[in-house]
Amino acid sequence: MTMPTPPPSRPLLSAAAVIILFAGLKASGELVVPFLLAIVLSVLANPLVLKFRSWKIPAVLSVLLAVVTFGLLFALVGGIVGGSLAQFTSAIPQYEVQLGHYLKEVQAQFVAWGLSENAVDLQSALNPAAAMAFVGQLLNGLLGLFSNFVLIALTMTFLLLEAADFRLKLQAAWGNSFTSGNGFNEVAAKVQRYLALKTLISLATGVLISLWTHFLGLDFPLLWGLIAFLLNYVPSIGSIIAAVPAVLLAILQLGGIGALWVALGFVVTNLVLGNIVEPRLMGRTLGLSPLVVFLSLLFWGWLWGPAGMLLSVPLTVIAKILLESSEGGRPIAVLLGPVQEARQRISDS
Repeated sequence: MTMPTPPPSRPLLSAAAVIILFAGLKASGELVVPFLLAIVLSVLANPLVLKFRSWKIPAVLSVLLAVVTFGLLFALVGGIVGGSLAQFTSAIPQYEVQLGHYLKEVQAQFVAWGLSENAVDLQSALNPAAAMAFVGQLLNGLLGLFSNFVLIALTMTFLLLEAADFRLKLQAAWGNSFTSGNGFNEVAAKVQRYLALKTLISLATGVLISLWTHFLGLDFPLLWGLIAFLLNYVPSIGSIIAAVPAVLLAILQLGGIGALWVALGFVVTNLVLGNIVEPRLMGRTLGLSPLVVFLSLLFWGWLWGPAGMLLSVPLTVIAKILLESSEGGRPIAVLLGPVQEARQRISDS
């Protein structure tokens, strides 16, 4: 007699569903990433729409004006990235040769100090071609964000047109308890405030880096400022990644001392804006655990590349804000936050 095959356990089914979900997200990245970027930009653009509405401009025209404004900014940034990237890419072979010569000089200096040549084989440890290829891949990944401009603009338009009625739809779907009081408005305000302040701080970071690299005479100062602006959305690691290509180029163009000055500019800018200005403006309540930031960067970077890294932290912060606004999600929000927040909650209880 044949025994019936037992049904698969629920954990196995859940694990299989998660794997299928992530595989689908990775396969559909070309569609999902522009949609997520459109959501983030729509949150930023909604206050502008409301401002236009306060001037008695019709709703549809207000949305179109906001989308056009962001579209022009998008086109400007994309043009800067594209033009600088074309010049930088054409110069990469020359930079590879220069970096190889520089590493040979450094290695020769170590040998002159009595170290074995095999012990300081910088040519093998730091492959010039791989280093400059990393810079090119990073810039190409950033340029890829601007390749779906029409799709992003259309998605933003429909999202902003639906924004005014979104609360009504939530109320119809989940009842009055979901949108009672000012809870929904507070969540929306927190998300908008976070993205607006983060964008302003990132913009200040990019402007300061551009001015600093231009003052030092480094090529492509607008490009380094733009990379610093975009990667400032990624805490801690983003500033390091943004500094790598600029410092590598500074080694070739300005020498070791010049590279140190470039690196110092990145360090000081991110220390002041990231560790002093940003916490005072935002407060600690929107922070994330360093472990959560690192794991989200690894996962979303693996899933969607540089675009995933840029979107991972803003989306995680938005998720944390939403979790904090519900009783059931508050414990998860505490786990996502820094230890200082957990201590504050314990002292308040």
